[in-house]
Amino acid sequence: MSTKPALNFQQILAWLITEVMFGRAHFTIARGLGRSDRAAVMAMATAPTFFKMTLGAHADAAQMAASRIFDRTSAASIHTLVSSALTEAGTFKHGTATEVREVIDEAKAFVAALESIVTAVRTRRNQTIAHADARPMIDPSKYKDAGRVSYRELDGLFEQTGVILNKFSLLYWGAPRILDMEGAKDYEQALNLIAIAIRTGQHGPSG
Repeated sequence: MSTKPALNFQQILAWLITEVMFGRAHFTIARGLGRSDRAAVMAMATAPTFFKMTLGAHADAAQMAASRIFDRTSAASIHTLVSSALTEAGTFKHGTATEVREVIDEAKAFVAALESIVTAVRTRRNQTIAHADARPMIDPSKYKDAGRVSYRELDGLFEQTGVILNKFSLLYWGAPRILDMEGAKDYEQALNLIAIAIRTGQHGPSG
């Protein structure tokens, strides 16, 4: 019988940092495309179906990243990170085993505090985003309540996860990692250019 290869602490930490970076980028774009200022409204009106579907795709991608981070069955999740940190606590080059265990306790408390949000995200992933479950079709109101996640809650989830990861990063690598993807807000340039073209009558070549 074959067994799944186990990842070490460094591999899990690096993977989760990437998950947070991409999750935050997807969240930033989804939130930005949903803004209601004049320039955004003008730009979105040029191709409403495209922009609405793009917003939805980024929102789903952000929630999938959050689900992977907190998935108890995943090879690389906040849960396996904590377990690996406990096993490798004495090998951290920039912190003592006691300091590592203190961050582990913080991480456990953080996971417990976010349980209701994670449960809601998991409901959305399992019943509509990754799978087609019958329950949302049979009882949509119950699904809506069980999977209710606000922008503020999802933003806080990524923000707080990043704080924990960088506390481990400081002890393991001696420095924090950048968790914001460069260019994640470049959609603003696209929306502004479209709005300017509309205001000035520069709609591009006609068909």
